[in-house]
Amino acid sequence: MSALLAILKKIRDGEREAMKILEEANIQAEKIKQEAEEKVEKVYEEAYEEVVSAASRKSMKLKERAREDAERESKKFLLHAEKQIKELRAKAEKNFDAAVNAILKEIVS
Repeated sequence: MSALLAILKKIRDGEREAMKILEEANIQAEKIKQEAEEKVEKVYEEAYEEVVSAASRKSMKLKERAREDAERESKKFLLHAEKQIKELRAKAEKNFDAAVNAILKEIVS
């Protein structure tokens, strides 16, 4: 009977040891799961920040390009307007001279 008790005690001790190992494995698995979740969250945050930063850089480049294009177009417009003003002034001066000459002819005749 004592041999049977010794065998049962060994089985019980083995089961206890197996339960202890299982509990430690569960604790380790939970710890690994938490670490993985933290790493995933960190990687997500880093990726998100990089995407936002890249979008911001692209937006700034597009704004700068738009500003440069607008400046270039406004300069073209101003040059064209100045040219038209000069032409109108020249025509007005010519018409003024012609009007003065016509009046003088009228007075003299």
